Amino acid sequence: MRQPVYLDYNASAPLRPEAAEYMTSLMGPARNPSSIHSFGRSSKLIMETARVELAELAGGDASGFMFTSGGTEANNTALLGFEKVITCMVEHDAVLAARPDAHKINVGNDGGINLAELDLALQQAKNSGGEILVSVMLVNNETGRIQPIEKLLEMCQAYDVAFHSDMVQALGKIPIKLDEWSRSGLTMASFSAHKIGGPPGVGALWIAPGRQVPQLLKGGGQEKGRRSGTENIYGIAGFGAAAKSASNWQDHAKLWPKWRSDFVSKLQQACPDIVLTTKDAPCVDNTVSLLLPAVSAQIAVMSLDMDGFAISSGAACSSGKVQESHVIKAMGFGSLSSHVIRISFGWENSQDDISALADALIAIYKRHQEK
Repeated sequence: MRQPVYLDYNASAPLRPEAAEYMTSLMGPARNPSSIHSFGRSSKLIMETARVELAELAGGDASGFMFTSGGTEANNTALLGFEKVITCMVEHDAVLAARPDAHKINVGNDGGINLAELDLALQQAKNSGGEILVSVMLVNNETGRIQPIEKLLEMCQAYDVAFHSDMVQALGKIPIKLDEWSRSGLTMASFSAHKIGGPPGVGALWIAPGRQVPQLLKGGGQEKGRRSGTENIYGIAGFGAAAKSASNWQDHAKLWPKWRSDFVSKLQQACPDIVLTTKDAPCVDNTVSLLLPAVSAQIAVMSLDMDGFAISSGAACSSGKVQESHVIKAMGFGSLSSHVIRISFGWENSQDDISALADALIAIYKRHQEK
């Protein structure tokens, strides 16, 4: 019997062996990085090493990283303290729910932000005063769509407003250049360990030099007074180990464009009405978002699971249920929003996995077309 194939990396990547082994090796001794004795100092060194390892993967100054409990906390912290937030209709719920008062910019039918609408919103916000933050994710978690960060930074610099980006889905898939982008106006960026093969429950907010963030969690003043609470030393160590292991991400990523292209071509040759939701827009190559007009996402996900393939219908963060996606709705798919699935692969997958998934999906789709 075929082993189940995991193709839901955008939900959570498998824990990398390097991270698991390193975390396990640290368990036992007391570890509080704030203690001044030898146990505390060794824990502090572990944490600072992880900070450097993350910085090397993300191309940023290590001192800018504030460890958090995950991407959600990082996003919530980034949005504090601004009178006005301008964001995008396809952002993660960790942004949309944190600032329900945000001005939300529409996207085109390929998921790209409407830059003309953003420009108008910035004009209006500046004219009425108050401190402004623009928050736009670099890579969409459901579709893999890459937003034009250089253009967004250029616009925010022109209006002299802060810019934050949720980069959770970008790390380890495309080059991240925090230091370079900070010189063009990047203020903050959010990351999460379990998306790159680290443990769940740990993330980071990168803060550009000279910037301050209000405390979301108040208390003992850890993380240079920016985030209180005893640090999750095991999780942070695993995050660092995963970041170090992921430094060779391009060795895997160079294979993904062909895998993705062959997969989509095979599907569309057999079932021409299946649609790639992002069309020809720039996307990370590990992610495929497909509209299946003849099959609901719920049926497709469950049927593929029974065939031994783990995929999703979109974000897995909210309820564990298959439901319509606000991202796909915003892209204009209307009543067909409940017919979109997401495939996302990673370093443990092979081209054979992707080809076998295509065969299984084609068989499922044709069965439902005949009904």
